[in-house]
Amino acid sequence: MFSLRIEEVALPGAERNKEQLLEWLATSLNLIRRRSEDSQGNLAGPPLYRMLNEHFLSKPWKGYESLFLAESLAVSPATLHHHLGRLLDSRIVTGHTHKGAGSRIYFLRTGSLIGAIDLMIEEAKQILNLRLNQSKKWMEEIKAINRIEERDDCSNRIWIQEYVPPAKSQNCSEQTLWMSDLGLLGDRPGKSMDDQSLQILLWNHMVNESGPQSLDELEAIFKEHKRAKIQRIMEHFRSAGFLEKVPRYDRLPYLIWNMLQTQFLRRGNEWLLHKGGLIRQLGEKEANKIVNKIGTKSFKISDVEGVLEKISNKKSMLLLNLLGGRLSFGYQWSGTDYSEIIVFVRDRVDRALRRIRRVAELLEKEL
Repeated sequence: MFSLRIEEVALPGAERNKEQLLEWLATSLNLIRRRSEDSQGNLAGPPLYRMLNEHFLSKPWKGYESLFLAESLAVSPATLHHHLGRLLDSRIVTGHTHKGAGSRIYFLRTGSLIGAIDLMIEEAKQILNLRLNQSKKWMEEIKAINRIEERDDCSNRIWIQEYVPPAKSQNCSEQTLWMSDLGLLGDRPGKSMDDQSLQILLWNHMVNESGPQSLDELEAIFKEHKRAKIQRIMEHFRSAGFLEKVPRYDRLPYLIWNMLQTQFLRRGNEWLLHKGGLIRQLGEKEANKIVNKIGTKSFKISDVEGVLEKISNKKSMLLLNLLGGRLSFGYQWSGTDYSEIIVFVRDRVDRALRRIRRVAELLEKEL
């Protein structure tokens, strides 16, 4: 079964040696996790690194039996099976049993790192397309017509896994299984493999939303769940490219209107005009118009909206900061509809795969 976990990390620095390139490649393919910063650059420890460095990459045309690999790496058969399984799932390494020749041997696919990576990339693209097409059933109702047109830049983290029927103990829908296969339910889904899990509820809630949703709004809807858990789930959706995290520009008029009234009661007109930044951001004429209305029943949010339309969002955010307020962030779909979202997800994966191939080229030159 093909299973690839992409986790985007920064490219190695200018001084790139074989160890750095191999570490970057294995980390980007999520073949192994670093538990601490101290372990970075130390390739003597992890069996997977040694398996690649000492065997599959140093002698790409040679096949190895599992017993030999376990003895060479000084690990148990169970540990070898775990690490070898990751290489087999990602299609970098494959196995074969010759008829009448005894044990199964394992070797670098195509006998070349670039060849193995190229085949992995092609298979990953095909499977991702199939899985994204499958999601149209529960994403075609998305109409994010009120999304904020601002691109969010975050590291890509997505799983690409071919379809596998659920176990008998897993009574879940096709959507839940799909989300699990793409890593949207977390590293160890467990109890999340349930159609009523918070991940599924948050996803379905976003399907019906036309604009961004802040954590405050989501926390108010899903009161029985902690804010930190909601944020962690939304970040999983975001890192896979389905959601974006953007400033809630749509809330600027209300927040500034609210802070104007609050600071008027605390500090008065003079403070608002000067230290509060009204004259600096709006100009003296517009600032005086606003100040004359503050504290009266005629002061509406629409008055602030009219003024903010004449300045940029950047200046509006600065004004809110000067008034002592803070603009919240919200989560929104990465496109206005299913088609745009899928294109965005696919483009992010293509970018990550191109970087992986580039590093594989550099690594092969060092071998």
